[in-house]
Amino acid sequence: MTNKNSLSEKILKIDDFLKHMRTAEEIKLELKDRFGHNFKLSDIRVNLLYLLRREKIKRKKDGKIYKYYL
Repeated sequence: MTNKNSLSEKILKIDDFLKHMRTAEEIKLELKDRFGHNFKLSDIRVNLLYLLRREKIKRKKDGKIYKYYL
C-alpha cells in the first residue's frame, strides 16, 4: 500500500501537467521525465483508478482511450 500512496502522490504532484486531459502513457512519460522513475504502465493505471475513485482526478473517454485530468 505504501507504494500505491507514493505513486499516487507523485501523479498528483504533476498537477500543472494534468490541467489538460492526458492518457496513462503520457502520464508515465511525464513521471519518468520529472522524477526519473520508470513505473510500469499497469501500476500507473491502478493508481489513476485509485485517485479517480477518491475524486482527486477526473477522466473522460476519448474514443477507446481514457484521458485523465484535474
